[in-house]
Amino acid sequence: MLHNFGGNIEMYGTLDSVASGPVEARTSKKSTMVGVGMCMEGIEQNPVVYEQMAEMAFRSEKVQLKQWLKSYARRRYGKAVEQVEAAWEILHRTIYNCIDGIADHNTDFIVKFPDWDPSLDPTSVSGREYRTLNLPMPHRTRRFILLETDSSLPEAHLWYPTGEVVAALRLFLDSRKHFSGSLTYRYDLVDLTRQVLSKLANQVYLEAVMSYREKNASALDHYSHKFLQLIRDIDELLAADDNFLLGTWLQSAKKLASDTNETKQYEWNARTQVTMWYDDTKTNQSKLHDYANKFWSGLLEDYYLPRATTYFHYLSKSLKENENFRLDEWRREWISYSNKWQADTKIYLVKARGDALSIAARLYDKYFSFH
Repeated sequence: MLHNFGGNIEMYGTLDSVASGPVEARTSKKSTMVGVGMCMEGIEQNPVVYEQMAEMAFRSEKVQLKQWLKSYARRRYGKAVEQVEAAWEILHRTIYNCIDGIADHNTDFIVKFPDWDPSLDPTSVSGREYRTLNLPMPHRTRRFILLETDSSLPEAHLWYPTGEVVAALRLFLDSRKHFSGSLTYRYDLVDLTRQVLSKLANQVYLEAVMSYREKNASALDHYSHKFLQLIRDIDELLAADDNFLLGTWLQSAKKLASDTNETKQYEWNARTQVTMWYDDTKTNQSKLHDYANKFWSGLLEDYYLPRATTYFHYLSKSLKENENFRLDEWRREWISYSNKWQADTKIYLVKARGDALSIAARLYDKYFSFH
């Protein structure tokens, strides 16, 4: 099983294939199969996928996933709760049912920010087809925008209806009183909340870009500020669980050092790997930038947030001063910041702070409670 690239943090999987593939391969005609294995660039995500795959080495029949997931939830959280079981049924048919054939590599706009000039007006190009994207946004009417089928706008990987996953999050939150002391429940709640907020941020980003193309400065300001606030809110959420901290990564690298020079080098290596890599120029990001992007507290607040802030500043300036978007200037400023951040030695959290369950509930109410 090749499941993850770059150690990216995103809920994703093909549980039905995992539950049947190894058995089908072993029992197929002229099979020479002698075992199962896992090959991934990062394992600290999607525990349900790895637990199921590890079990398949000991199974002679296909797994009945509905019952398996009920058992999994009970074992993982210590008790059976109806809302959580219902939530996992939804997650099975949505997030963990990716059948589009695309190997997942997180392209959400927060962690893989589009490096492009959105000045071109898609309606000025003749002979192209468009598809309608329905963007339900809290506290306002639905908006329908046209997206070109040839992907003239950035597209983050999305293989499931986001509304169903928001409903799964609601079920998780409704059961939180039963699991206040469960670290595994807290991890899954934080991860699921992060997932739905990140997909919402993708929608908000597209709203900002369309506002720019429509030359609507006030709408651009509204949606760009909302995008930036989502980054701040997700950072606060991630800070409340030990598994989503940049500081842990940096500390583990520095612990390997035997002297001051190695400490500095190892920290630079660790910062560079999860951000720009190294073959960048003053106006061109590395071709591998964001390959190993991470949803980690500290990385969002101090790296992804300044990047998006600087970009939207240049976008707003372009609109308000009626001038072309200065892509090279943004790139130059951003790459310079990135290089300085990679060489920095700021100390980040290595222990969680805040009440994850309360933060997740508050953010759900903020972004998904319709009035």
